[in-house]
Amino acid sequence: MLYRTALPAAVLVLALNAGCQRQFTYDNYARIEPHTDSMDDVLHFIGKPQADLGDQWYYEDEEDHYQARIFFDEEGRVIGKEFMDGKSGRWEGHDPRGDEKPAGEDREKSTRTRRIDDD
Repeated sequence: MLYRTALPAAVLVLALNAGCQRQFTYDNYARIEPHTDSMDDVLHFIGKPQADLGDQWYYEDEEDHYQARIFFDEEGRVIGKEFMDGKSGRWEGHDPRGDEKPAGEDREKSTRTRRIDDD
């Protein structure tokens, strides 16, 4: 009797998981082309936003620690996009209506670690 109920339940769970792929991924975000794609294209590529502010949409993936903003013009066309990865610190793109990056030197900060083993 258990076999008759467990097998259909397992098949159902596998089918539901197969259809629940995450849309908001970096690869799907990278498919968005400024000055070419529309709001409908963005919905198709990365799904519904967590926040719709009219001329910009906000996406977040708490599990993988990344966020994105997509900027639109008055006609609903993508005019810019921004991606932030909290794990790696990568930040690409910017708000096209915002200030430009200040001139200057880019610097990296690095740290060193030393392992001390107990003998």
